[in-house]
Amino acid sequence: MPNRLKKKALRHAATDEPDPLTDAEVALEELSEQFGSWMEDECKALEEARLFVHRHGLTDATRQALFRAAHDIKGHGTTFGYPMASDVADSLCRMIEHAGTTTPIPLAYVDQCVAAVRAIIREHDDDKAEATATELAKQLRVLTDELLGVDNGDEPAAASPPLAPA
Repeated sequence: MPNRLKKKALRHAATDEPDPLTDAEVALEELSEQFGSWMEDECKALEEARLFVHRHGLTDATRQALFRAAHDIKGHGTTFGYPMASDVADSLCRMIEHAGTTTPIPLAYVDQCVAAVRAIIREHDDDKAEATATELAKQLRVLTDELLGVDNGDEPAAASPPLAPA
């Protein structure tokens, strides 16, 4: 299949027309100053979902709210420069999706994931925090696998769901 985007980019490079890819990168760079604020907003939504779960238990509605908040962080984290927050949110999404109604999700686990995301976002600018964030995300992934009874080598079962649970 021909790569039409590459041809268009080359065509723009050969003319004096603005390059849409370069324009998009510049626009993204200009927006990047707001990424931290946006991630803090996502973090607040996750905290509200956690509190909703604590107030009402794990019902369909609270699971959906928690999943959506975690899924938003999972999706935005890497794009906005918070890959470890994305990884922790991915673990929480996996737990919500794969636990179903037969495997209980410990509230302490939910609290750990939310606290980890909050800490990763809060300490993002501290160079020393990256190693800690990486280890935290790794340990929560291992814990998620253990709680779900997933063998670490079992990649298809460990994959995150692309959409919110039904």
